[in-house]
Amino acid sequence: MDERREALASGWDREVRASDGDRERAVRASDGDREAAAERLRVAVEEGCLDLGEFDERIGLAYQSVTRGDLAELLADLPPDASVSASASASVPAPVPGSAGPPGRAPLPGVLKVLWGIWGVALVVSVASWVVEAVSDPCPVDFSPGGLVGPGIVLLIVTLVVRRRATPPTAG
Repeated sequence: MDERREALASGWDREVRASDGDRERAVRASDGDREAAAERLRVAVEEGCLDLGEFDERIGLAYQSVTRGDLAELLADLPPDASVSASASASVPAPVPGSAGPPGRAPLPGVLKVLWGIWGVALVVSVASWVVEAVSDPCPVDFSPGGLVGPGIVLLIVTLVVRRRATPPTAG
């Protein structure tokens, strides 16, 4: 392929292009692959390689991508991530495509991310309305966001159980 694109390819993108070429590019992209591509696009905006319009278009395409080849095309014209220096990459192992978070910790499933987001928004709105009510009313007001503690505890327990089941045992 084009030598310039090969030289500018990012970490997992090089892996996709390496041995089996077309066959690897046809492999379905995982959520981790899409997240890695989205993070690279965010860094490209910070570096000034993309403007916000290009970023908005590409981020939408990244999350709609079906194969690794689709993602590779979105990143092909971007330089390697400048925020990762050669010394840092030598001392810290590169993340495996499709993995997220620190080693030994399972990534949080998308459904739980959405549920945590909804719970967080509900908590913020509830606390804000309670503060407004408490400031405007001279009588003490019960802490109304307390009703979100129960669902938060259930969500925390479910999250811990899911992560524990998904985390491989460590050798020791």
